[in-house]
Amino acid sequence: MDDRNFDKVSGDAPAQSYRLLRRMLPKALHPYARGVRKRLLRGKARKEEPFQTVWPYTQVSQKRQDSILDRTTALIAEGVPGDFVECGVLDGGTAAIMAYAARHDESRRVHLFDAWEGLPQATDEDGEGAAVWVGDVVGSPRRVMAVLRKVGAAMDRVTVHRGWFDDTLPVADVRQIAFLHVDCDFYAPVKLVLNTFVPRMAPGGWVQIDDYQSFEGCRLAVNEFLADRPDIALIDDRRAGGATVFRIP
Repeated sequence: MDDRNFDKVSGDAPAQSYRLLRRMLPKALHPYARGVRKRLLRGKARKEEPFQTVWPYTQVSQKRQDSILDRTTALIAEGVPGDFVECGVLDGGTAAIMAYAARHDESRRVHLFDAWEGLPQATDEDGEGAAVWVGDVVGSPRRVMAVLRKVGAAMDRVTVHRGWFDDTLPVADVRQIAFLHVDCDFYAPVKLVLNTFVPRMAPGGWVQIDDYQSFEGCRLAVNEFLADRPDIALIDDRRAGGATVFRIP
């Protein structure tokens, strides 16, 4: 797959917004600062659910939220078997969208993976610009549980796997997957997620990758993985608001 086909691809990592404020605030307060900022902008939120509820809990664009809800809802309607999995949960907004879609489908679980300790160490594959993000983007598992309950998630079918992916992914009891949301930015975690979970995807399942067009390491991990899977076509779907998706044949 040639990433030159994607006209919004950036450099090695995106610039960091509110960098000075991030440095001034203790990292434990970052999730709540994000929530306050989003609440001040609530007038921009969609009125229908679950978007109104998840607004303060996600940094993902409305189109990307639409893509997650549309694809998970369609997978249920089409009868594609498997659970919904998110790797990189932050404050739980997109996880809540997945759980909202699955709330009435007793055959599906929602699996959420995050350490909630910020991004791990970058590697050479991530490029020089990634260093500023190490240890940043700290989420809150408490806020995750709050938004899940607010959207009416079936909490008995939500499993939270807390810890670094190296520790949690190899032992996770996730047998079949219909939808995989990858939002973990750097080369090593993205590559580990794809290697671990794509082989467990059901035919017809969807993978949505949040950072392909913004983080060099994520792009490289995806391209390397798909180089060994010529049967899978990477899609620059404008309906996904810049997220990159592929479907399992």
